[in-house]
Amino acid sequence: MEADALKNNTAENSHTGEIKARSLWADAVRRFKKNKMAVISLIFLLVLAGIGVTTLVIDWATDSSIYDEKVIEQNLMQRFETPSGEHILGLDEFGRDILLRILWGTRYSLFMSIAAVLAAGIFGVMIGAVAGYYGGRVDNVIMRLMDIILSLPYMLLAIAIVAALGPGLVNVLISIAIGYIPEFARITRASVMTIREREFIEAAKAVGASDMTIIFRQILPNAMAPLIVEATMAVAGAILSIAGLSFLGLGIQPPLPEWGAMLTNARGYIRDAWHITVFPGLAILITILALNIIGDGLRDALDPKLKN
Repeated sequence: MEADALKNNTAENSHTGEIKARSLWADAVRRFKKNKMAVISLIFLLVLAGIGVTTLVIDWATDSSIYDEKVIEQNLMQRFETPSGEHILGLDEFGRDILLRILWGTRYSLFMSIAAVLAAGIFGVMIGAVAGYYGGRVDNVIMRLMDIILSLPYMLLAIAIVAALGPGLVNVLISIAIGYIPEFARITRASVMTIREREFIEAAKAVGASDMTIIFRQILPNAMAPLIVEATMAVAGAILSIAGLSFLGLGIQPPLPEWGAMLTNARGYIRDAWHITVFPGLAILITILALNIIGDGLRDALDPKLKN
């Protein structure tokens, strides 16, 4: 009888928790919509992501013929052409259309950053959840390893990894992901250590739920708010890191139109043709600014202390 009552109480608490979670997320969406700058930044980011997907579809549908013709093909007779009606952002040092290269570069700067942060988030959340839930020696060993990684300057660590593995898309992703794993692990650990002491976790243990079930079905869904904010900020940092690696010649290699690589190739001509450095730089600046504004908006929307 007592076991049945406990199960019924647990089911009721779980149902109530689900309703409460839905209302909290709906309330967070409502408050996020009130932040006009965050909404505008989100729309811009979605448009940018749509452009990146469109370029991938065009390449797939045309067997990359447009990419080969317009993005890589050189036209030295028109090099350094300033912005005009035919070429809105002008042509670069090899006579390539800057606007087209910036649009095509979205797949590298934005999508690679999202992929790197996603990989870092998966590993970091798993590591942090295990450390925070079990505590003790497991926690000490894991977090000391994370502290060792955090003690190294992030950009220096990325440079060292890429220098060791060699330039390339996959190696850049690995270097960026490794640098962000400790941040996700620490945030997850702190959230798990707070949530694991709550009554619904004790109830789940009482009915015989396994540790993995408790972690993935009970704890992590309640720890998503700070992780979402951290992921948004991390994508902005990853874009800057990828651009920095490309600027140093360790990232994506020419002639691929990555924004940082475009700046690297154009820096020697900045006095003669301002437009070939300004527009790729603006693409990086505006994208990172939009991501930071979205992150601030999400933080304000998901923080229960700011509720009125």
